[in-house]
Amino acid sequence: MLTLHLMHTNLIKLFVVSFLLFSCRPPKEENEVVPDSILSEEQLVNVLTDAYLAEGASGINVKNVTGEKFDSTYIFNPLKDNNIERAKFDSSMVYYTKHPKKLKLIYDKVLDKLSAAQAKGKLE
Repeated sequence: MLTLHLMHTNLIKLFVVSFLLFSCRPPKEENEVVPDSILSEEQLVNVLTDAYLAEGASGINVKNVTGEKFDSTYIFNPLKDNNIERAKFDSSMVYYTKHPKKLKLIYDKVLDKLSAAQAKGKLE
């Protein structure tokens, strides 16, 4: 009889601990709403696509360009062309870097856009 009581007690403890562990889990990153102060995924896809197109056209590596020179490195300005302020772009990159699943989806879309442009013969 005592063994049965201990088994029920342990089962209840296991249930409570399991409940607490699963209920304290953070929300899924994909479902998190992007703040208004951050570029939408679509806006960031467009800016990054333009930046990589410009990088390819000019034969430079964006990663080696300092922040101040980023806007003036290209013949056209991807931020200005998309009506985006540098500070908002920087804040957005910080946000999405902290949300790697969202950033991966964005880069997948950038790659899709670049691949589609290449398939249409717009890129060599």
